[in-house]
Amino acid sequence: MQSFSTKKHWRTWVRGTLGLLFGALFLWLALRQTSLTEVSSILSQSHEGWLMVALGCYSISMVVRIVRWQTLLQDVKAFSFRKVGTALLIGYAANNLLPARLGEIFRADFVGRRHRVSRSAIAASILLERVLDGLVVVSCLILGRAFIPNQPVLLNTLSITGMLTFCSIFLLLWLLGRGYGVKWLTRFPPAITSRVQSFRKGLSVRRTSSFSKAIGLSLVIWLLEGLALWAVLRSVQVSLAWQQILTILGVTSLSTLIPSAPGYVGTYQYAYAFTLDLFGYEPAQGIAAATAFQVFLFGSVTLIGLGLYLYISLLKPQPPSEMNGQK
Repeated sequence: MQSFSTKKHWRTWVRGTLGLLFGALFLWLALRQTSLTEVSSILSQSHEGWLMVALGCYSISMVVRIVRWQTLLQDVKAFSFRKVGTALLIGYAANNLLPARLGEIFRADFVGRRHRVSRSAIAASILLERVLDGLVVVSCLILGRAFIPNQPVLLNTLSITGMLTFCSIFLLLWLLGRGYGVKWLTRFPPAITSRVQSFRKGLSVRRTSSFSKAIGLSLVIWLLEGLALWAVLRSVQVSLAWQQILTILGVTSLSTLIPSAPGYVGTYQYAYAFTLDLFGYEPAQGIAAATAFQVFLFGSVTLIGLGLYLYISLLKPQPPSEMNGQK
């Protein structure tokens, strides 16, 4: 599925290898507190009805994600809902199949080559999309942990680090989108200047109305994903208050930013086990919930995205004139 240049191949391998190692480490940390037999027993007794509710909420959230990315791409090109949806689902499938979130790079490359637009601009819109997600989930974590007595150091560190990181990135993107520092570009070679200008084009922060819409859609997305998380937890006999749901939503979502194995295997299990332990549940229930989320929700998106990619590649190949996307 990859079409990266030879120059970047070694970085891809290093990033992928680190992801696999991190995934294996966190999976070992999660499983050493329980056993696969116990996890399998919980999964076998999971409530299918709640899983269907979770899948429904997650499916609607994906539709809203498509609308949000379409909004963020307005400054780049007026893509149809179908084209944006196809690219997003394929990119998410790649993210679940490749280690260390390499699917984000693949998504930008795929859209750039397929629709002959700047890959730098597409990458900027994806980065802005992820920063919005990060700001929402960190806010959820900070709000949720305010109700937890005797907060562990790791939770506080994660909250502070996450907020500082995403606020800093957002500020930099906002300043760049507004044109601050652009005059310094004249000191760089034309190739670099061109890429930075293309990157700026992908930052819809220049449009107040579009950006406000993107923020509103981000809140809807995470409301739906919070409901999906709640339903998955109910399927494995875990019942949490809304404050606790916000906490686990923040921790588990931030865990996907760590370089990990495909499908966030390992890091996701550890994040669930760690957070549910704070609320008095067994690690096996956390690992079971994480696995159910990965199989039923991430798995459904992966199958659809992979199917779309194979359909496009085999039945609707690109014309020769469209094979060379811009940088």
